[in-house]
Amino acid sequence: MTRRAGLTLMELLVVISILATLAALLFPVYLSVRTRMYAISCANQLRQIGLAIRIYIQDQGGDSPYNMPYGLGKLYPHYVRDKNLLVCPYFQILFPGVMEEAHQLSQKLRGEPWSSYFQMIPVGIDDAARYGEGPSFSEVFAKRGDQTPIVYCSTHRVGCPDTNNELFKLTPKYRPFAQYCSKTYPLYQHGAPILILRWGGNVSFIYKGSANLGTFQVLLDY
Repeated sequence: MTRRAGLTLMELLVVISILATLAALLFPVYLSVRTRMYAISCANQLRQIGLAIRIYIQDQGGDSPYNMPYGLGKLYPHYVRDKNLLVCPYFQILFPGVMEEAHQLSQKLRGEPWSSYFQMIPVGIDDAARYGEGPSFSEVFAKRGDQTPIVYCSTHRVGCPDTNNELFKLTPKYRPFAQYCSKTYPLYQHGAPILILRWGGNVSFIYKGSANLGTFQVLLDY
């Protein structure tokens, strides 16, 4: 009796079909784990930024959010040694060329690297409050104390930084993406978290809300 040397075409097709089915079942799990991994890494970065902010404030001789740097880029290089710590890991994976060009352009225009994180600027919020745009930062801080948001990241949910940012209008590699992103939010993920660094130093994962966030909405509701 002769021995078969391999699989028949039908057997091979069955194996391929089984593998394809398993891949289809496991791929969403892989995406979920990967997304969670980036969010955890981002939370660790935010905690380091929070510690750097506190040290910066102490060096300024204060102990108030009003003593925070005006822009997270000012933490580099004395308080944050790696400028990429100022950029969400998820954004770094998605757009590494854009990130480096943004760093270089921001360094040229502002004298500091770029950050994908949105920072609360207490003085600016208070100025907006005077025109009736929302509560003052001091009012929110008096109520929320250590739970007051000071920095947040929405990249995991939206996939896009602030497309109205003047810096990105000047960044050639970013322009086509910014135009597309501002119209469609192509990377928007339902159920993905918004990460919030609070004055007390803890980081919260917030799953409620939509892709479009405003400063006062984060301050009051998150």
